[in-house]
Amino acid sequence: MQHEFRLYWRREIGCDAGTVVSLEGLDPAIRSRVLELAGELTGELAAREGSGDEAIDIRLPFLDGREWRRRSESLRGITLEREGRVIRYVPPNASAALRDLAADTVAGHPAWLAAPAEREPGYFRTWQSVSVALQEFLRRAVPEIYFRDVATFEDRRSAWPLLVYRALRPCRGIFGTEFTYDVADTEMLTQALQMVRRPLQDILGEVQLRVAASGRADLSRRYAPAWHEDVIRAVQDKPRRFLGMLGDEALLVDAVITLGAARNLGMVKPFVRRVMTTLRSFYDRDMRELAAPLIAEATRVLEEAREAASKRRASTQSVSPRAASPRAVSTRAAGAISSLPRGGRDRAFAAANTSGHYKPGSAVSR
Repeated sequence: MQHEFRLYWRREIGCDAGTVVSLEGLDPAIRSRVLELAGELTGELAAREGSGDEAIDIRLPFLDGREWRRRSESLRGITLEREGRVIRYVPPNASAALRDLAADTVAGHPAWLAAPAEREPGYFRTWQSVSVALQEFLRRAVPEIYFRDVATFEDRRSAWPLLVYRALRPCRGIFGTEFTYDVADTEMLTQALQMVRRPLQDILGEVQLRVAASGRADLSRRYAPAWHEDVIRAVQDKPRRFLGMLGDEALLVDAVITLGAARNLGMVKPFVRRVMTTLRSFYDRDMRELAAPLIAEATRVLEEAREAASKRRASTQSVSPRAASPRAVSTRAAGAISSLPRGGRDRAFAAANTSGHYKPGSAVSR
């Protein structure tokens, strides 16, 4: 039986989004395995007396420019599996799965395609919202993973910096220079910690109840809210681990902003490498499970920003009798993802500049 296939294959150069191909049109490296899986489908359909006229979807992994030039070699070692009428690539590890997710999201999701580049209007306002959301997400998720085992609270010297990090307000950045806290600023630590007293007391109260419920009454008293000043003082006296968290946080936020604003699929691999390396030892824990949710959180904020922009345009058009500018966000989609020269990629991950001085409460949003 002659099968027809629909090929879905995201690449740095070009993209198949449902291209109809025959078996001979597939790369020889995967042809025999695809034929084998398609044969299994034919057998199932024959047993059920079903129709085999519909095309079979084939979904292959994202390839950058270098891998595309050696695509037969790249495809030879992949694993394919079939689920119904879909033959898909099985990522061998979390990094490979994140590569595909990042490429499909940044090059295929309308909210990412509509996100402004660095020199476009609304760049700081949009990515500032993403930065704040990611900081809030990490402040919730990182302590949740670290303190899954209540016994972790027994090491108070390690627990205190993470609790202060949980209480810290997100940095709203400085227009034109940075999106996150500047860990090189000697004044930043003192200024930021001045705002954590009240939220830290609430967090310590929650911890005290949880530890007490686990049967560790003596330990729970060490986390009473009354000790919040001592916790802050301990972090100020030995800030290395606390600053390390803020530095890792800045790397993650910077990676997401650079990926989204660059509109270049050549940035996918550097993004994955940066995120997975940072999360592998975030506060001495493997937190790579947060990689995909990090992208999901950024997507949520970009969707909200896109909807808000659409409402503003609709409101402006209803007030003004003149037609709106023909430049619409949707026009970016066709040529939004470009392939920059290699030299342009060397400037990657510079979105979160750390040369300025953060002043709490002084965020500028334009």
